[in-house]
Amino acid sequence: MKHPKHSVLKLALAGVLSAVSASALAVPTMPGFKTYDRNGDGKISLDEFQAQGGPVKTFHDADINRDLQLDMDELANASVHNGNERILPGKYIEDAWITTKVKAVLLKNDIVKGLSVNVETRQGTVQLSGWVDSAAQIAKAENVTRSVEGVKHVRNDLLIKR
Repeated sequence: MKHPKHSVLKLALAGVLSAVSASALAVPTMPGFKTYDRNGDGKISLDEFQAQGGPVKTFHDADINRDLQLDMDELANASVHNGNERILPGKYIEDAWITTKVKAVLLKNDIVKGLSVNVETRQGTVQLSGWVDSAAQIAKAENVTRSVEGVKHVRNDLLIKR
């Protein structure tokens, strides 16, 4: 009989490979950062973004710090708002890998194992959602998630079943 840890790791690896191949097959791609940054100042203005066909709403949605300029991370954010994660594929692949690692660690943990916890990652921020049985499980899920390499922030939206 195979050891359960091997099955979880194979499942995690299969998930990452699926995400990578799916992103590689997505057809329209947005230009890279240097293509947008025509004046080479390391920031992308609204004019530069629009010159490459970027919608105004997408620019404003992606401008997290509201400085009316996009840096590399915000441009990756723009690709997500535009429905196209291929702009900076390394970011997307890294997020998929973090999600897979978090799910595997949660499955291995005796306190939260088998619970209905959804995990989504975007730019290193992991969002946990779903229903658990106790506040202790909410805290444990968050602590376990924070321990995963690559996790920058955790948004814990887990709720207790009533």
